[in-house]
Amino acid sequence: MSELIPKHIAIIPDGNRRWASAQGKAAIDGHAAGSDVLRAIMPHAADQGVEYISIWGMSLDNFQKRDIAEVTGLLSLFRKEFKDLITSDDIHSRNVKISVLGRWREKFPFPVKANIEKAMEATKNYSKHYLNFFLAYNGIDEMLQAIKELVAEGSQDISEATVKQHLFTKNMPPVDFIIRTGGEPHLSAGFMMWDVTDSQLWFTQKLWPEFTTADFDEALAEYASRQRRKGA
Repeated sequence: MSELIPKHIAIIPDGNRRWASAQGKAAIDGHAAGSDVLRAIMPHAADQGVEYISIWGMSLDNFQKRDIAEVTGLLSLFRKEFKDLITSDDIHSRNVKISVLGRWREKFPFPVKANIEKAMEATKNYSKHYLNFFLAYNGIDEMLQAIKELVAEGSQDISEATVKQHLFTKNMPPVDFIIRTGGEPHLSAGFMMWDVTDSQLWFTQKLWPEFTTADFDEALAEYASRQRRKGA
C-alpha cells in the first residue's frame, strides 16, 4: 500500500447532537444521520486503500452520564445498525472484519449484544479490511485494565510489546491518522491513547452528519501532503 494512504484511520464523529438541534430534531435523529454517514464513508475508505477504520461510537461517559432517553435511543440504533451489518453487501463484498471494543458486553442489554456478536461472527474470517467500533469505551479505562492485568500476572518484563498485548487494541496496528469532526480540535477521554502516539491529526468544522466522501478525500489529500518524521 502506498505510504500516501494511511493504513489505519481513527474517526471521532463529533457533532451529531448539535446538528440535530440546529435542525429542530431530537438528539437520536442526529445519531441516526451520523450512522448514514458511516455507511457511506466505510466502503469509500476501503476503496481508497485504507485497511483499518476505527470509529468512536459511544464513550463510557456517554453511556453513564447522558439522558436516559438518548442512551436508550442509541442502544436501539446500535441494535438496528449491527443487524444490518450482518448482511451488508458493502461489508461482505469488501471482506471487512467487524470488531467492537469497550465495555459493551458489561453495559449493553442482551438484544444489542446479540446483534453485535452476530455481526462479528459473520465477518470473523475476513482479513482485507477492518471496521472497529469503540462502544462504552474510555482510553484511560483501557490503560488501567492493561496495567492491572500486568500487575496481576506479576510481569517483570514490561515493554511496549507486553503493554500492547493487554490493550483492547492488541490486534490492531498504530493509528496513522485521526479525523475529528465538529470544530473542537482536541482528543477526548484518552481515545486510543497508546495507539495514537505518532498519529497525524485532521480537524474540520463540519458536524459529522454533514461529512461527505469528498471531505474524506480532502483529509486524505492533506495526509498525503504531510511529512511524517516520527522523531527523525
